[in-house]
Amino acid sequence: MCRSTTPGTSNYQKERQHTSSGSKWKRLSQQSKKVIETSRKRLTSYKGRLEKPANKYIRWNLLFTFLILLFLTSAIWIPCIPMVQKVSMEIAVLVMIILHFLWLIALFNNLRYLIRLRCYKSHAIDLEKSITNSKVVKHLVGICFYKEPIELMIDTLNSIAVQPDATQKISVAVGLEQGTPEKEKKEAELYARFQSRFERFYVTIHPKNLPGDIPGKCSNFNYSSRKAVKLLREDEDYGYGPGMEILVTTGDCDTIFGGRYFDALEEDYWKLQPEARHRTVWQSPLFYCINLDKSPFFVRVTGLLRAFFMMGYLIPMNINTMSVFSLTLKLYEDGEYTHPGYQMDDIIALIRWTCSIGQKITIRMIPVATLSGPTSGTTYLNELYEWARQIRRWTIGAAEVFHYFMIKSNTLPFMTSITWAVRFLFYYGFVLCIGSLYPIIAPFTTVEFLILTNHPVEGLLIPNQSTFQLILLGLFIVQYFWFLSIFLVNKLAEAVFPDGRKDETGFIRNIFHWMMCWPTITAYCIIEMAAFFEVTFRGKDVCSHNASKKDGLVQKKSAAVHPISIIPDRKDPFVV
Repeated sequence: MCRSTTPGTSNYQKERQHTSSGSKWKRLSQQSKKVIETSRKRLTSYKGRLEKPANKYIRWNLLFTFLILLFLTSAIWIPCIPMVQKVSMEIAVLVMIILHFLWLIALFNNLRYLIRLRCYKSHAIDLEKSITNSKVVKHLVGICFYKEPIELMIDTLNSIAVQPDATQKISVAVGLEQGTPEKEKKEAELYARFQSRFERFYVTIHPKNLPGDIPGKCSNFNYSSRKAVKLLREDEDYGYGPGMEILVTTGDCDTIFGGRYFDALEEDYWKLQPEARHRTVWQSPLFYCINLDKSPFFVRVTGLLRAFFMMGYLIPMNINTMSVFSLTLKLYEDGEYTHPGYQMDDIIALIRWTCSIGQKITIRMIPVATLSGPTSGTTYLNELYEWARQIRRWTIGAAEVFHYFMIKSNTLPFMTSITWAVRFLFYYGFVLCIGSLYPIIAPFTTVEFLILTNHPVEGLLIPNQSTFQLILLGLFIVQYFWFLSIFLVNKLAEAVFPDGRKDETGFIRNIFHWMMCWPTITAYCIIEMAAFFEVTFRGKDVCSHNASKKDGLVQKKSAAVHPISIIPDRKDPFVV
């Protein structure tokens, strides 16, 4: 019988209400206890990996920092060079025009992907028509969890459990840390809730201080996925063999998967040639819109920017995956899983697997939106701290990934190596770090250093300082058009959000947040610069994964489980 999945009324809200009833989950059944004990016996300890000797300070991220500083200070040293003084103002304007052109490219890519997302919403998925041979496709989903509220994990797992045929084709491995508070209690509750809702369900405990591991999702996911794959291979009833393809998916503990994520993934899998399937990583567009309307302006603006840049740069330019992505088990194993010695599993994933197999890997978009929670805190000041800490962590992670790429690049074809390096430097250096600071520095330093070197403030095409300032003012106004497009893209994307979720931010706050885009992205760039300096002077010691807090995404009452839509309001206190 042909099975089609068509969009309709989501069951997700019903599932959340059903699972939040609470009391019946307090007692763990004997069957659940038996499953836990059996799983623990079969999980032989992963012994870690040999940690290669490395210099803590002389690392390739020094080159990254140097290139950023060289370009950022060009507005100072270019006006001082006699041969180019005459065109220094034109150079500054040209750089800013290039920055605006990059925003235009990002907007074009966002609109292109947005059209695909909205059209796919009404698309009927018929997997039986898509299947080109007798191979069976199943899924292994890995979600890692540390100190975050368990309510987040429950909502995430619920969004997977309501996927079509979850009990027939989706296995889940939850990776807890040895240091997770009350891990035995949480493990028992997860087994009680979810062991019957998936084909296979495992909970692993990632030991501390394994050789070659650093704390973070990367090492935890490496450990839990290796154990889950081992269990699936040993499970005779599961039937893993040449006639089965396992697609591995990872997500965060505050992820809400789109209602047809796995069917859409399978459909696209069958569209590719067999060899291309093992050279592809599938990425779902990620929107950081879980209760974003209750966040302060800097958190909301950053969340909207991240989604905009993902569809504008990361996916179409094949730079890196982010948070929620999928690949074949063959590619995952050929790429040696995830690197436990690096903190950012998503940023490093693509280039690590590319270097491991020595071939280019392509990112393909899954046309199903996925939601994630933004950084959060319990108070306004705590929000600010968590926001800055997260930016620092992302930046240090990017610097370390660049170092990894440089030491492994000799394993890649020359053009693959060069093109990826240029794209990576362009995004993490030029767009995120320099993009907002250069337009602040250049207008002042260009003019002042022309005056200091006794050169007239006039250019080859720009006749005087007033014209220069007028051009810059016009470019600044255009910048706010790009900021407006970020809000419009998010609003248009709401039609494809899981479970019909909406960003409930009011009109006045939207105007205020739009006005605060420039200060927010400028502060973002300053924190990035500080993080680059920190990793430059402190070296490898700063490279660890301090998980961002998620406590502000939930509110607990009387020990009951509450959905993550019930949270403290941390909105801007001075805006209606």
